[in-house]
Amino acid sequence: MDQVNLGPRHRMPHERLHAVLDAAAVLQVRRSELASALERGQACGAWVVARGLSAVNDWIREDIKGWRDLLSVRPSATVAELRVSVPYNRQLVENGLRMVSLFDWYGLDPASRQLLAGEQLGDYRLGVAPVQMKIVDRRNVLLQGPFVDGEMTLMVVTASDCMAAAWQYWHAALAGCYPAAEERRDLRQLTHRQRQVAALLAEDARDEVIAETLGVSVRTVRADVARLMDALGVRSRFAAGARFAELSGER
Repeated sequence: MDQVNLGPRHRMPHERLHAVLDAAAVLQVRRSELASALERGQACGAWVVARGLSAVNDWIREDIKGWRDLLSVRPSATVAELRVSVPYNRQLVENGLRMVSLFDWYGLDPASRQLLAGEQLGDYRLGVAPVQMKIVDRRNVLLQGPFVDGEMTLMVVTASDCMAAAWQYWHAALAGCYPAAEERRDLRQLTHRQRQVAALLAEDARDEVIAETLGVSVRTVRADVARLMDALGVRSRFAAGARFAELSGER
C-alpha cells in the first residue's frame, strides 16, 4: 500500500515514534510541575497570562504582533477552526513571522488535512504531536496552565528544565513529520487549491466563506468550483463535496 495513504505511525520507524511519545510525556510532567507550583503561589519560571478560552485567544492575537519566530504544535483542529486560523496565519507570514506549524495527523479529519495540504503560504507539517505548545522567538514556551475556577489558563514558561523538555519534544516531533502537501491520498488529479475548495465544500461552506478562507475573490471560487466539478466528474457542488469525502477516506 502507498504510504501516502497511511498515517505517520505507519510511516515512522518505531524508535522515532517512541522518541516523540517519550518526549511528550516528559514535557507533560514538567508542565504539571509548574502548574502545581503556580497553584501554590510559588515562583517557578512560569506565569499565567490569560484565563478562559476567549481570553487566551485574545492574548495570543495581541502578543503575536511582536513575535518574530513561532514553532507551533497542535494536537487537533477542525475545518471550522482552520477556516479562521489559516487566513490569519497567512497574514502573519506575509508580515514577516517565521512560523512552522506541526499538527497531529490523528487529530485532523481528512478535510482538515486536505485544507492544510493545499496551503501555499506557510510551513505546515503532519506527524505525531499529542501535546499542544508554542515556542516563541526560541526563548519561551506557551503551555496550558493550572485550572482556575474550572477554567483553563495559558502560561508563559521560561524555566530551564521545561524549556529543555519543550525543545526535546519539538525536535522529536519534527523528525517524524512530513510536509502537509504530501497528504494527497487519491486526489492527485486536483490542484492544491482545488483540494482546498473541495474540503470546504464537504463542510457545506458558501462561496463567500471559501473566498475569505483562501484569500481569493468569490468569482475565482466559482470558477474553481466549476473546474473542480469537471475534474471529479460530478454535476453539482454537493456531489463534489461528497466525492471529495469519499476519495479522501472521510466516508
